[in-house]
Amino acid sequence: MTPEKRPPARYRVTPNPVILHTLGPNYLSLTIDTSVLIGGHWWGESRGTKEGLSRDTTLPLDLENHELAKWSAPLAPCLIRVGGTEADRIGYGFHHDAEAGEVPVPPASGEPFVLKGKLWEQFNLWAKKLAFEVLFTVSAGPETRNPDGSWDSTGAQRLIRNTVRKGYPVVAWEFGNEFNAYPFLYGLQRSVPNRQYLKDFAVFANLVRLLAPGTLTVGPASAIWPLIGEPNPIIPALGRSPAAAFLDVLSFHYYPQQSSRGAVAIRRAKETTLLNARNLNGAARWMRYSKRSLSRGPARDAEIWLTEAGHALYGGQPGVSDTWLSTPWWLDQLGLLAQSGASGVFRQSIVGGDYGLLDPKDFSPRPDYFASLLWKRCMGPQVHLPPTVVGRDKRLRAYHHSHANGTQTMLVINLHRRRSSLVDLGTGTFRVQLLESVGGFASRRIALNGAELTTSTGLLRIRKEKPQPLQGEIKLPPLSCAFVEF
Repeated sequence: MTPEKRPPARYRVTPNPVILHTLGPNYLSLTIDTSVLIGGHWWGESRGTKEGLSRDTTLPLDLENHELAKWSAPLAPCLIRVGGTEADRIGYGFHHDAEAGEVPVPPASGEPFVLKGKLWEQFNLWAKKLAFEVLFTVSAGPETRNPDGSWDSTGAQRLIRNTVRKGYPVVAWEFGNEFNAYPFLYGLQRSVPNRQYLKDFAVFANLVRLLAPGTLTVGPASAIWPLIGEPNPIIPALGRSPAAAFLDVLSFHYYPQQSSRGAVAIRRAKETTLLNARNLNGAARWMRYSKRSLSRGPARDAEIWLTEAGHALYGGQPGVSDTWLSTPWWLDQLGLLAQSGASGVFRQSIVGGDYGLLDPKDFSPRPDYFASLLWKRCMGPQVHLPPTVVGRDKRLRAYHHSHANGTQTMLVINLHRRRSSLVDLGTGTFRVQLLESVGGFASRRIALNGAELTTSTGLLRIRKEKPQPLQGEIKLPPLSCAFVEF
């Protein structure tokens, strides 16, 4: 803990009884990057990128690892997305199935690696065993293009048929990964015009409805940058296009800062960047942008998902994204995005890089992992209007949810790094689950109500913790977070 330099800040927080909307069980969801699953380019120690990818590579994810299953299972129920930059460079290789009448087609020569039937089966059985449902990002990249530039659906047809026939738990299909970044990733000559993507999306959506009825069509997984927004805007174009009639879920990606690994940066990741209310509120701005885009066309009722949300682009910032410094941001974004109308937030990622919930070497949990578990356990699905926060500054953040049985929960976050916050909720009796760092803010150690959450005791403590009823003010230590049940 960093010692306090100033007297506590005082706040009064008044919950709002009005319910905005109700979240589904898959609101907090996860991503396994295609590169991590199959083994491709992924963030390591090297700096710099090539075609938007790390220069380092990784081995395929060990789906038989006991520790991976042990730590993944408590995060269910949720969707797990298979996507990422290399999702648009992948081929689909499945064995000939005479009964289905399929003719095996070899992957295009330009595709660097192939999702084979054996791995696809292994992954889906793993997901099903852990009670995960799956969102899969279908390639829309240059390797899937016909000579006239239109999308070749041959590989996607084989993939979807195989998935449906085997009864895999895929409930949603996303068309392309960051389509608007293609000029940056592949160059202008190999990029795809917006008008072509819109035509292709209609083809894709009809294909999904024909081959996998009842599953969702998702797109365009557009990259939105802090401050500048969506380069090569596709979201407004899709929203007003006739193709939006086939859209079930609008998706976009948002990273509020960029790590030191990448050369291109709008806002460099630092320890204090995301401890600022204005920077935290950026995600709500892009939710409003997405809502406006949908309101102009036939997909007014489509849900909005952030199918990638991470602490810092380019794999996260070493020594920051993998520590407690990420946790106030992560909990705040979950609260802010739920309040702003998002129906799903997919954490990039369950494992991999510095922003993964689990360490890629031994699958041990990082602070954001335990924070995610507490969110799922404490925050009800009913999202309320923002609470009223009265204080001298904007360094106390508050979000209000409730359960169907009437239990109310407030998430309060103290952004002060050197001051405690005294919070008056005016609600009488309440119970507090307080999360704070152990050993400094740049530590990977955290405590719940004063007891450290370790790899041996963390899961049990979160499941069993039943704090004593309290009255009066809540004291939040510097840069801490609390779930308050009342």
